[in-house]
Amino acid sequence: MITKSPSGALSPYYYKGGYFHGIHYGSYFEDSQALLSMIKDEEHFILNSPQKRRVLIDLYETRLTKELTLQIVEHIERMKHKIVKLAITTDKRSLHRLQKAFRKKTILGDGQLYFCTDMEEAKTWLVCDHCFCSFSACSKI
Repeated sequence: MITKSPSGALSPYYYKGGYFHGIHYGSYFEDSQALLSMIKDEEHFILNSPQKRRVLIDLYETRLTKELTLQIVEHIERMKHKIVKLAITTDKRSLHRLQKAFRKKTILGDGQLYFCTDMEEAKTWLVCDHCFCSFSACSKI
């Protein structure tokens, strides 16, 4: 059954032979309160679903402050038992900030977390169980 997540993404989203759950945290610009409200709604949605998910988080055009970055890391930590794989896409500066924050906390297991500036590459990684990144804009943790 196809439904929409609270952020408006089709869930599950079919892509190249696999499925994932998309989360749109992008285009919040500097409105951190609205983003935190959406984070709460998405978290509730995922935690109350019976299945584990492959998740893509889009953070393009959202200004990540240090506080907001920590909130996102804590959000993922609360949902980690529902996540099979997680890909996060955003601009290079925000990507670096997120990678640093995630490295400080070991939330997901080896090979479960992927950072990328290219949305298509992130989607491909999510649906592929044998993909290895060979692009400079991506990094796997």
